[in-house]
Formats: sequence, structure tokens, C-alpha cells
Amino acid sequence: MFSDSPVEVIGFIHTEMHRKGKTMEKICQYNGLFTEDKSCDTNDMKTITTQTDEIEDFNVGNVDFVALNDCLKNGLRILEIECKGWPKMNDYLETPDENINYDKTIKIPLYQHPSFRSKNISALCWNCSGNKIMIATGEQCHTQWCNHLNSVFVYSLSDLEKGENTVINKLEVTSCVTCLATHPMNEHLLTAGLYNGELVVCNTNENMTMISLEWHSQAVSKSLWFVRSDHRVILVTAGKDGYVCIGTMVSDKIKLTQRLCRYIVGVPGKIGIQSFDYSDRHFLVGLENGKISSHLCEITRNIKENQVLEAVKVKTYNGNSIMIENIQFCHKNTNKFIITQFDCTMLLYDVYQIRKKLFSIEE
Repeated sequence: MFSDSPVEVIGFIHTEMHRKGKTMEKICQYNGLFTEDKSCDTNDMKTITTQTDEIEDFNVGNVDFVALNDCLKNGLRILEIECKGWPKMNDYLETPDENINYDKTIKIPLYQHPSFRSKNISALCWNCSGNKIMIATGEQCHTQWCNHLNSVFVYSLSDLEKGENTVINKLEVTSCVTCLATHPMNEHLLTAGLYNGELVVCNTNENMTMISLEWHSQAVSKSLWFVRSDHRVILVTAGKDGYVCIGTMVSDKIKLTQRLCRYIVGVPGKIGIQSFDYSDRHFLVGLENGKISSHLCEITRNIKENQVLEAVKVKTYNGNSIMIENIQFCHKNTNKFIITQFDCTMLLYDVYQIRKKLFSIEE
């Protein structure tokens, strides 16, 4: 159980490299959220084309924000004048594409492959261009370890539309696949999280080259690629070991830069993370003990050396089940989020109404 009372503060040392080459350590403290820098080798991904350009550092102090603000205001004023003559959405009539059969459902007979006869579909995803579908296999029954041989099958949507049930590529792994994620800009880059904690990054184009990332000590429950505001690509993973790992891609390399974990006062060890999601202001974590933890993300400016940062605002929501299966923000209203639970119920919450569930759906 998370405590509603103030919890003890855990600090960490954050090392920053300045332009002059001087290394400076900052001691930062957060309340209820433990953050540690993870020092590890940078994984070379030259064999996996990422289509991500390296971004050079720039000095924000050289930007004239007054002039920039004036330019933005003038641009908005021009757009407002130009938009007056544009047609309204009510006058817009959507015409269906005659070349698309909207009543057609594409079926993939997976039973033709021996792997699907004895195993379950554990994960699936689309690539960023929408022309490939990745389907992974896995087993639900595990003892102390998992040494099950499993695969990730890659299908082409154009082949499926023609009625061709052909696997264009296959990735074989020595453990059950627990989650899949695709790169937001590179249509060939695929990430598979495994039950043994391994994270495999694979190039699905032709030779299927891959690298292995050992970020977690237990099963990877979820992985997600997204693009930051500075256009850098970030890989975020969560595992049953209780950690959220954050890796940054620059050019053809990926580096594990940070690990986060939600600790509980008075309880040894860490609670496994089942799922997570994020919005522009909040980071949600669904835990195996049926709790949902919401972390308010705010930017702190002008941080002085050895300054204690403001506590990360953490809210805790209670579910009905012993385990959260999935959690997701509403794309239209990011104050709302929905969770699915192990007892086959769905709950809707508002991030600003901690004690109240908006509705519950049960079988």
C-alpha cells in the first residue's frame, strides 16, 4: 500500500558534463520517486539504420525570445485573417474511396504455421508506415525460468490484401515475447521485450540484424518509442523488476540514460510495473499490486548547484483487482485515463479526482 502521508526523501547524484569539459555533480532529491543514473556502455547500432539525425547542442541564452514572440503573434494574426474564408467542418463531406472495400475483413490463417498451433499470440503491432504487421508468440505457463523458443512474424499488408499469407521475415528468440514496439520514424526497426528481461532491437529489413539490451532483470512488461520535443527518439521500457528504463538514440547509437522506480515506505523490494502511459503533463504507472501511480511532470528552470528540487507530485489510485493489466490516457482529453484489470473490469479515472472512479465496467 502506498502511504498518503509524506514519505522519506531519497536523493541521487546526477553528473553533468559542461561545455568546457568540466564534470559537475548535482545532488537532487525527489519525494516518493527514486531516480538513479545508470552507467553502462553505449550500444552501437550502425548495422540498424535509424534514420535519426544527431542534433547539435545550442545555447538557449542566444535566442531573442521577445522577437520570437512578436513573430509568432504576427503569424497567428495572419492565419486568423486567412482562415476566415476557409470552409467550416460542417460543410465538409467525406467521400469514400472507391478503390477500398470497406466491408472486407482480412483474415490471417495463423494455424498454417506450427508455432501458432501450440502457442498464444502474446503481442502484435504495426510499423510506422502501416504496411507491415508484426505478430509474436508466447506461453502463459512459466515456472522458475522461461526457455521457450518463440518467434516474431512479419507480414506485409499488401500481400495480405492479395490473399497471400506469406511471412516475409521472422525473428526467433529463446524466450517468450511479452511486448512489441516499433520505431516512430524507421519503418524497419522493431523492439521485442522478452520474459527473461532481455530487450531485442531488430532490423526487419532483409538480413534481420539485431542487438540485445540487458536493461531489466525480470520480464519486460511494456516498451514504447516516442519523439521528444527536441526531436530526439526515446525508448522507454518497464519491467516486472519495478524499473522504468529510458534510453536515448543519437545517430546510430542507443544509450541507457536513466532508470526510475516507485518505492514504497516500509516494504522491501520493488513492485513490478505492468503497464504505463504518458501525456503532456502526467506519467502513469500501473503496478502489479493493483495500484496506479500518477507522476506530475513539470519543468524546473534555473536549477542551482546542490539545490533540492521540488518533490515530484505523486498521486495514487486504487483499483479493484490485484493486478493492473493495461493503462491508457484519452487522446482527446488527457485528464482522463482508463485501466483494465485482471478481474476483467475497466475503470475510468480523472487525474484530478483521486478518490472517485468515474465508471466501472464488469462482465
